[in-house]
Amino acid sequence: MISARSRSTQSFVFKAKEYVSSHYSDEEFSLDNVCRILGVSNSYFSTIFKKETGNSFIGYLTDYRMDRALRMLTETKEKSYIIAKNVGYTDPNYFSYVFKRRFGVSPSKYRMEHGVSEN
Repeated sequence: MISARSRSTQSFVFKAKEYVSSHYSDEEFSLDNVCRILGVSNSYFSTIFKKETGNSFIGYLTDYRMDRALRMLTETKEKSYIIAKNVGYTDPNYFSYVFKRRFGVSPSKYRMEHGVSEN
């Protein structure tokens, strides 16, 4: 019984991660969306997700988006505000704030330090 429950929770955590990978750029994406699709309550899902991954769902989503943004900053010449939109942020200033909090530098400074120019 316990191993079946464990497989079940791992399965919906896996499904949630898959959903993030295909919907992270959606500005309306939320914990509510995932819980509705999985058919579980927010509190139950949040508890299980944190237990299985060591991270909150919102923390995981933010990390996922920031990792994608980092890749776009180093692999493309897109403007930061376009990258912000591409990873699900409607407000480029908030995107820059979150990016700086995560990586210690602004998106433009990160790009400058890693040799890709926005021009």
